[in-house]
Amino acid sequence: MVDGDGSRAPLAAVRRRRTTGWVLGLGALGGLLFTVGLVVRLRCAVGRCPAPQTRQLLDLDAVGSLPRLFTAGLFVAVAVLCARAAARTERPARWWWVLVAVSGVVLAAAKVVSLHSAAEQVDGRWVTLVGGLGLTLVGLPVLWWAGRRWSVPAAGAVTLALAVYAAAALGLDQVTGLVGMAWSGRVSGAFATYLEEGGEAVTALLLLAAVARWMPARRRPGPG
Repeated sequence: MVDGDGSRAPLAAVRRRRTTGWVLGLGALGGLLFTVGLVVRLRCAVGRCPAPQTRQLLDLDAVGSLPRLFTAGLFVAVAVLCARAAARTERPARWWWVLVAVSGVVLAAAKVVSLHSAAEQVDGRWVTLVGGLGLTLVGLPVLWWAGRRWSVPAAGAVTLALAVYAAAALGLDQVTGLVGMAWSGRVSGAFATYLEEGGEAVTALLLLAAVARWMPARRRPGPG
């Protein structure tokens, strides 16, 4: 869409929404879940593990645990909001939102099945790191460029939030590995996992906040 002066105008109106209240609420809920998960890990470190079912449910990084599902749920919410944004937007900006929605679904599925850990067991930590960096360094600039090219007001904020999440997911995983090599104790491992999983949840919440804040306005029906 082009204005009378020849400049490109946004393809969809945006009303930046207030997100502080519910972001703080979700942050408090996530903080509680991950702190309880840390307590469970520490109790197991000193030989006083709770029942196996309780440990599985509250463990920091167990498949199907509440902390892991919390982070996956944030990505599902990102995908849902992006799908709504796509429905409110005209082409070609609609395809940008669809792409971010698909990314949210992929990240949620990867978190649920612990794809990162599975890849490390198959290909090794460094191969997985290089692959993740490659996808990030190629995919995010393309996403940002497409958003700018298609006049998507949310492109900068959402792409930056995705970059912060990628840095946390890849960087904190390396920190956990280094802690494991330097200190073999279960207590240090519990705190390292707490930092890694909690950091991913915080940055996923920031991504959700960015998407919600830059949602395009609902399109009004035309006359008649």
